[in-house]
Amino acid sequence: RGRPSVLGISAEANVLPSLAALQSRLGLSDAELTKVVLRTPSMLGYSVEANVLPSLAALQSRLGLDDAELKKVVLGLPAVLGYSIEANVLPKVAFFQRDLGLTDEEVRERVVSYPVMLGYSLEGRLRPRWELCQSMGLPPSMLFSYASKTPEAFEEVCTRARARER
Repeated sequence: RGRPSVLGISAEANVLPSLAALQSRLGLSDAELTKVVLRTPSMLGYSVEANVLPSLAALQSRLGLDDAELKKVVLGLPAVLGYSIEANVLPKVAFFQRDLGLTDEEVRERVVSYPVMLGYSLEGRLRPRWELCQSMGLPPSMLFSYASKTPEAFEEVCTRARARER
């Protein structure tokens, strides 16, 4: 009977061709593909041809990423494969440019270096932290360098940075 279905999805008809298409598009090794799937198992149910590949193309085009940079973003944040570019990614890119004053090139560099930034909530995490940095006269780099800190730890880092600047 072949391989069993995963949650009602045929491995031969859906999953394997989708994984092969994704692996080919990003130039992923078998180990890298395994990492992506293990970190984002829900991607097994994504329509790679209809949704994932067009989203990757839009992300690559908007940020001016080369293939190696796109691969680095996906390996750093596999969940990006399921993100809506219009509803999730573009508002963050606009925030980085409009509010933080970053150029297209700077946004590209930051997203490649810190792909997880695309995974954070704009209103729940990024904007409040930027407002804190602004109120303390701190640069946008604080937002990227300490993004993974808890809210309390982020505030503490900002307070120490401000004290050093005085």
